[in-house]
Amino acid sequence: MTPHAKVRARTGRFHAETVQHGGLGALGEADFPGNASSVGAARVWARALLAGRVTGEVLDDAVLLLSELVTNSVVHSDSGREPGGLVTVFLAAGDGVAHCEVIDDGSAASVPVIREACLEDGSGRGLWMVDVMADVWGVHHDDEAGNAVWFRIGGHPTSTHVMPLASPCVGGAA
Repeated sequence: MTPHAKVRARTGRFHAETVQHGGLGALGEADFPGNASSVGAARVWARALLAGRVTGEVLDDAVLLLSELVTNSVVHSDSGREPGGLVTVFLAAGDGVAHCEVIDDGSAASVPVIREACLEDGSGRGLWMVDVMADVWGVHHDDEAGNAVWFRIGGHPTSTHVMPLASPCVGGAA
């Protein structure tokens, strides 16, 4: 199966229920190459689709969290390691809520998980930020189709999303 056909097969499994629940309407789906330049491209694409459908604050937070998830897909999944790897982004919105979903080829070595990051760590906070800032989020893992990490934001005032500092991890990573 070609990488593109694999993406099409997995996206149907992961986000078909999104549009059916929660009063959300699909805005679009886009495939990005599994490389670092796709993070910025996904941000620009998402901002254009979500603008005017959510508040400015929700838009900024959704684009930030989306960029973290695309970065994770490029760095930690086969989408970023295999030639022709793709990262698929799906967006939906309704009643001021944004739903963002990032689908990748997964990895035999890992599944998405929140890590404890030390203050001196330069990375490792993406899913932690999603957990703290999003109203709700989750992960779908399929050994054949890969991973989908999704979140919804905008259903609650963002002022309730206070990000605590990471633990200092005295003596190194926990």
